[in-house]
Amino acid sequence: MMEETTTTTTTTTTSQQPQGKGMAIAGFVIALVALVFYVFVAAAVTFAAALGGGYGLGIFWLVLSLVGTGLCVMGMMKLGKTGGKKGLAIAGLIIGLIAVILTAMLVMSIGKIQSAGGELGDKFKEEMEHAAFQMKEDMNQTIDSVQQESGH
Repeated sequence: MMEETTTTTTTTTTSQQPQGKGMAIAGFVIALVALVFYVFVAAAVTFAAALGGGYGLGIFWLVLSLVGTGLCVMGMMKLGKTGGKKGLAIAGLIIGLIAVILTAMLVMSIGKIQSAGGELGDKFKEEMEHAAFQMKEDMNQTIDSVQQESGH
């Protein structure tokens, strides 16, 4: 009796998965958040600068926008090397660039806002002092007229 030996050969094919998709998604989300909430951040930064505040929130938002844009670029490069689809990375890159440009313009204008806010604050203080003085004068006249009417 003769035994037959069978050898099975398995070949494993490793298809390279596209890499960088996670970076592209993260970059897209961060860039989208940076652009969508830019309006609120711009209002807060403008208000803070007018009251004599600093650059903190504006700089943070600029860095956030740059991080989102950078992640999109890195994700797009990895996806390009591994053959993945780059649509989300490109969309994130465009949104991120818009957010970076808007935020950079905001940060550059903080100095002008601060000087205008200082002038505005001085003018407001001056007007409030004038109104308080006028109110005091009106109140004194009213008191005098009431006293004259009552005979005191």
